[in-house]
Amino acid sequence: MSPTTALNRSQRLILKLLQAVLRLLALLPQSARLRWGAALGALAKRFVGKRRRIMAQNLSLAFPEQDAAWRDAVIRAHFARLGADALESIWGWYGETEPPPAHEIIGGEHIDAARAQGRGVILNAGHFSQGELSVYLAARRWPVHAVYRPNDNPLIDELINAGRRRHLAGMIDRENTRAMIRLLREGGILWTAADQSYHGKTSAWLPFFGVNCTTNTAVPVLARMGRAVVLPYFVRREGGKYTMIIHPPLSNLPSGDDAADTARLIHILEDEIRAEPSAYLWGHRRYKNHMPQEQ
Repeated sequence: MSPTTALNRSQRLILKLLQAVLRLLALLPQSARLRWGAALGALAKRFVGKRRRIMAQNLSLAFPEQDAAWRDAVIRAHFARLGADALESIWGWYGETEPPPAHEIIGGEHIDAARAQGRGVILNAGHFSQGELSVYLAARRWPVHAVYRPNDNPLIDELINAGRRRHLAGMIDRENTRAMIRLLREGGILWTAADQSYHGKTSAWLPFFGVNCTTNTAVPVLARMGRAVVLPYFVRREGGKYTMIIHPPLSNLPSGDDAADTARLIHILEDEIRAEPSAYLWGHRRYKNHMPQEQ
């Protein structure tokens, strides 16, 4: 059954109308996407007071040395980035994506080396505002499968995923561990971002910017079971240019100690966040399960 057949008649009609609107937005040149998106993001900031409070709480825990003025500046910059990158994402889903935006690749040889050895690759990303473009840019060069969480609304789910399927080799529900392992054992490439709060079988109390909170340890588990290489992967945007950063594989990962391996990956993620705090999605309740800090 195709994704659209799961929708009723009225939902399919709404889907077509929304897709038409997104295709129109995708016609904007990049300069307009970034400018208009930043303005829309700044406007949206006014209507999400609860989300702003969550962001301020997260930032105060992650950067206790910074004051309220610094946090306000990060949040203000974040909403501008969020809006701009949202329009960039729409372009990636529904626009004419050739030629791509200006970009460079640092570390692409690490993926090529793993594939030459017949090894699967886990591109270990994070939740940044430019996340969708990080998937798109990787999928332009390599056959990438992405781990995703189905949206609770099937209409929105198909609106987004119809665009993603244009570029990806495949998509895997985050609950389908067997499919991930099978892909990796076949030498495939898996994009995943497991950096949000998680309390389940594959979780541990690990520090995120010095605060212990529940953290998903699934990446080293997948690496071990899928006999795969783990490559931290991030994308930065400066103006209209993107830089893809693919880190070399960490030595002795997986080591058998999933918590320790995940802590190493978190340390790399923290360095990337410090490079530009406003690009990280602080609106998620990352610290909803955290241990009180000792006085």
